[in-house]
Amino acid sequence: MMRKPIGHLSSRSYYTKKRWNAVIIGIIVVAAIVVIFKFTGENMKYWMSVNSGINNFKKGRTSYALSDFNRALNIKPNGALALDGLGLIAVKQNDFEKGRKYYTEALAAGLKFNSRINHTFFGMQYLDAGLYQNASFEFEQELKLNQSDPDALFGTGCSLHAAGQLDSAINYYNKALMYRPKFIKARKNLSMAEDDRNKGAMYYMFDSSGDPLARYNLIDSDSKRSYIYDQKTAHITGFVSERRARSEGMEKYLAEYMPGNKVYLTIDMRVQNAISRAMGWYKGAIVVLRPQTGEILGLYSQPTYRPSTIDRDWWKVVGNPNNPLLNRATDRLYEPGSIAKVITVGAAYERGINESDIFPIKCAGSTQFNNTPFWCWAKHGRVKSILHTIETSCNIGMAFLGFAVGSPTLYEYNQKFGFGTQYDLGITDTLRNKTVSIPVKMSSAPENDANQFETAMHASGLSLPGNKLTYSITPLHAAMLAAAIANQGIMMKPYIVKEIRNINGKVIYQGVPSEAKRPITPITAQKITQLMTSVVTDGIGQKAQVSGITVAGKTGTSGKGGNLNAWFISFAPAENPQYAIAILGDGEGKGMTVAAPIAGEIYRELLK
Repeated sequence: MMRKPIGHLSSRSYYTKKRWNAVIIGIIVVAAIVVIFKFTGENMKYWMSVNSGINNFKKGRTSYALSDFNRALNIKPNGALALDGLGLIAVKQNDFEKGRKYYTEALAAGLKFNSRINHTFFGMQYLDAGLYQNASFEFEQELKLNQSDPDALFGTGCSLHAAGQLDSAINYYNKALMYRPKFIKARKNLSMAEDDRNKGAMYYMFDSSGDPLARYNLIDSDSKRSYIYDQKTAHITGFVSERRARSEGMEKYLAEYMPGNKVYLTIDMRVQNAISRAMGWYKGAIVVLRPQTGEILGLYSQPTYRPSTIDRDWWKVVGNPNNPLLNRATDRLYEPGSIAKVITVGAAYERGINESDIFPIKCAGSTQFNNTPFWCWAKHGRVKSILHTIETSCNIGMAFLGFAVGSPTLYEYNQKFGFGTQYDLGITDTLRNKTVSIPVKMSSAPENDANQFETAMHASGLSLPGNKLTYSITPLHAAMLAAAIANQGIMMKPYIVKEIRNINGKVIYQGVPSEAKRPITPITAQKITQLMTSVVTDGIGQKAQVSGITVAGKTGTSGKGGNLNAWFISFAPAENPQYAIAILGDGEGKGMTVAAPIAGEIYRELLK
């Protein structure tokens, strides 16, 4: 028998072993590929989620960004960038405690300086918007990743500067200059911070020309804030009382902007000084507008108080029965009386009423409509025309003009002149994507007069008998009536905030003129201007006369019994109006004897 060679058996065994080795290697390779693919796929999903979150955050889609960062964290529970992204969102939502937690966790998870989340970039956005606490969180995180970033050092200095921490701010400005010696902004702010420190105060509220109205005291004093003009601007600036947990005025409504930013108001201190002097000791309010823009140039309410010493004077102020804290210019409604007659006349002109069909009429000082006595303030005898009615401010003449116009049309023109419209002096801040309200009481007018007596009262600017004001207006709105006539029938929306600038001088908010209403045509406005000019030259407003200046005005007296409110609305020069003014003497008497002379005094000073 022949035997198989031993070499043949060895060769077969060798190839079998080789095949098994190949299978094992293949399995290992496949397993490795699966593991690598899984790891790479998860990693890719993580990075895609993080990048999506950053992009959504930059576009302002915060809810989408939150979802993206949470998805990334589910993929990688200790993902440093995902944690950092969640910190970004928390800071944007002003949840600073949560923001600090996420930022700390991100650093602990190994977060390094990177180009994906640039905290300096976001910090600068907050800085531009004047959101200094938000900005400081971003700069702080950036400096933990890169302590030599001059922009982050500068930004931190700005945030500290805005908070009044000047020594620390100066330190950071110097650090920024150390890393970037030609950093012009840092050098400029360093000089400003040193100047503020030397003065011991930061000025943060100004009139339209930059005259300071309020400052934040950096050294020990009775109050952290003081007000340069005190009583003269009390109802504008307001105050902050930490002891009483109360604030008023701009300090209340624009609190989130102060004192870190510079707030410029439309107020002109030359005007404000003039109206506060002219008011004397009368109780009431004066408002001055620029007719063409709606800027509030002056706003004064009396009695007033000293906001710089409000804590010390607190009980004396709140115990005063005349309520010095009340801003009578914007926060109290009064019966308009005869100043509303310009609306009745405007409606008559606009509707083409033929006055020869109405006048002459007889004014005996009183008459009856619907068996109810209707009074005039004097016996005017034969009232010949609209001009005669306005010059004498005759209620009976105005009543018959009102009958010709009709109750629905009177109400229509009340609305055209802004009654029933809520005006607000607040701002719309696009950088912060929010609206800040500075409310004003809403004026109201009668609707659906039931009979001739009610229409007569309505046409004359009077409320119906009883305790309720059925016809009411604020002094601010009264100034708007005069301004609309002065501005060829265009009523501008009043505003008081000119602009707000951040610590670096960048404009955060800019006030711009905007039209509110067009109640009458330019032709009607010109006719009413002629009537109002005659009131001052030949009528009962003669005490408002100023030599060499044409004043257009309308007197008014409202209220009951011995508690009469004195009104005078006006503008001057009538040919080219620079100022429109409303004067209200709260319980001080008649418009022609109390308010008109005040107007004359103001115009003499402003237009001399």
